[in-house]
Amino acid sequence: MEKFFYPRSLAVFGASATKTSLANIVLLNNLQNGYQGKLYAVGSREGELSGIKIYKSVRDLPETPDVAIFLTPAATIPALLQDCGEKGITHIVIESGGFSEYSQGGKTLEEEVLRIAERYGMKIIGPNCVGTINFDIKMMMPFGFFSNIPQKAGKVALIVQSGGVGGTFLRSFAGYGVTPGKFVAIGNKLQLDETHFLEYLLSDPQTEIITAYLEGFKRGREFFNLAMQSEKPIIVLKSNRSEASQKIAQSHTTALSVSDDVTEAAFKQAAIIRVEDEINLINAVKIIGLPPMRGRRVAVLSRSGGHAVLTADACAKLGFEMVPFPESFLKKLKTIYHTKVIAHQNPLDLGEIFDYTIFTHILEEALKLDCFDGVLFNHLYIAQYEAEMSHTFLQGVEKLVAKYQKPVALAMISEREEILAVSKSYSFPIFTSPLEAADALHTSFSYHEQKKLRDGRGKEPAYKINRKSIARTESISRAQKRILLTNEALDICAACGIKPVKSQVMRGAKLGEKISLRYPVALKLLSRDASHKTDIGGVRLNIQNRKDLLKAHAEMRKSLSRLKPRPTLDGFLIQEMAEKGIEFFVGGRRDALFGPLVMAGVGGIFIEIFKDTSIRLAPVTKNEAIDMLQGLKAYPLLKGARGAKSADIKALADIICRVSFLLNTNNNIAEVDLNPVIVHPQGEGVSIVDARIFLKKPD
Repeated sequence: MEKFFYPRSLAVFGASATKTSLANIVLLNNLQNGYQGKLYAVGSREGELSGIKIYKSVRDLPETPDVAIFLTPAATIPALLQDCGEKGITHIVIESGGFSEYSQGGKTLEEEVLRIAERYGMKIIGPNCVGTINFDIKMMMPFGFFSNIPQKAGKVALIVQSGGVGGTFLRSFAGYGVTPGKFVAIGNKLQLDETHFLEYLLSDPQTEIITAYLEGFKRGREFFNLAMQSEKPIIVLKSNRSEASQKIAQSHTTALSVSDDVTEAAFKQAAIIRVEDEINLINAVKIIGLPPMRGRRVAVLSRSGGHAVLTADACAKLGFEMVPFPESFLKKLKTIYHTKVIAHQNPLDLGEIFDYTIFTHILEEALKLDCFDGVLFNHLYIAQYEAEMSHTFLQGVEKLVAKYQKPVALAMISEREEILAVSKSYSFPIFTSPLEAADALHTSFSYHEQKKLRDGRGKEPAYKINRKSIARTESISRAQKRILLTNEALDICAACGIKPVKSQVMRGAKLGEKISLRYPVALKLLSRDASHKTDIGGVRLNIQNRKDLLKAHAEMRKSLSRLKPRPTLDGFLIQEMAEKGIEFFVGGRRDALFGPLVMAGVGGIFIEIFKDTSIRLAPVTKNEAIDMLQGLKAYPLLKGARGAKSADIKALADIICRVSFLLNTNNNIAEVDLNPVIVHPQGEGVSIVDARIFLKKPD
């Protein structure tokens, strides 16, 4: 991967001495911006471009270049790639479009390109991309002219799927005081993808913050695994967020865990900072460069009373605590300046002060306080009169942040031209509104908390599983070419320590005489044709005695016989009714990109109405399972709302971990649904009364 960022020589295909071409732009860019490596041009005719000789064939080059860049029609590339292979070039950037992004024919071209690459051991970026930039050595592969590039490369790297979006980001970086170091646009990801470049940048000593714009993942689980180990902040703008499919799902797990929900969960679990747009991404880069916001307690200092009110609203919305200033701080204020009108409170209105040295003193006193984790400062000023003093104040803020190791989100509120000039000229990050500043502090706090949870997740629990029992149940289902019945799914649960309520299976037209269960009981249909039993009247609850059980059985058989098509009657399951409790749901499935995942949330008949769920990638630890539950809107129910006893949260978390372990260690299982999981008061465990497990279809 190093050659793509530190090439000693570049060969650019598609150059012309007689007309402007995209290849020419790439060559001139590097020539004019000071790239010190060798530049070779290859075109249909020999010639010269600004002193660079144009060769007719790569075979004629005096040496083997480190990287070949293609800007020729898609149909020409396989033959050119073959020539590069014979020349010994192993690093290829295909910037040309016209591949699978447009047509099936393009797909065939891609397959041919891959065959040639495999034959010669080539690494390929693209097609339909703009390649890499390394600002450290002034090397740039994109076919757009670059000017005003930074004199010194920064520590921020950018991975993008779209060259157009990437170019916009780079221009915005320059306008907001963010200095990039490395850049790569990966395009169609025919071979090298975002995960390859994430791995490289994580080990790159010149990179401290990694940013990305992605429309999708090629290897989501591998990306997640790298992020789980990363000490560098990873900030991602992920688009293409709509549901992957509108088809009716066979289980609640599939219905509730659509593509973007899984991405969101993976990001949270791996402490990846997710942003919503370009400005949000830039603000995240700014705030992550400051010391972390380690708690929710924020002190607000504001030169404007109105902006103080706006800040209070923003902080409340984001869950910050605006605790009162201690009396010692208020007494100190009286020695710094004399108040006339404005009350001393949080937020602190500094509208009476016009001596900028006082602002610095007050900010320092606020940063000293242990009761605050960070400060939001609204600095409203008129550039014509106060620009120079404001710039001096800004430099003072930077020193104080370094001294006290707490973040200060500084909202510089002035004329647009002034703010742009300050953004470009000063390394300390500024924001343009109270909401922006508060949101940045929230980003810092969330990242700190998620990273702390990720790094302290604990060990993944290992459970004893009766694998022979599970394999036997699976083989019966596969032999009969049917889904697992409810009793079989419950047997698999029992085999991995998820003990269901006591039950009996009855087959045939009549219920047997011996029912060794405690009343009341539930009667449930067992049918290979009915995954959702309730929907077709296949469930009866709270049956009080044998007479009522026989009646319910007869009525259910009669009702089912009227259905068209009539479901197969594989038998009936009789279960002891569980004690009352809070109904939750635990499930899991295999995601096409991220692999096994587990989810939990509000269960029962309202599961798909409220959609109050948490998702994590498996395997999960007990700490992660507890965090899943704490993230639910219904968590107060588990804690004991309105005087109720606290529920057995640990027992529910254990079920989450066991489902996670089952999915992660048994590749035959595609989906698991436990609904409802009845959670009893603390110390009394949970009751598993229903389960659906779907096996993977054979390859």
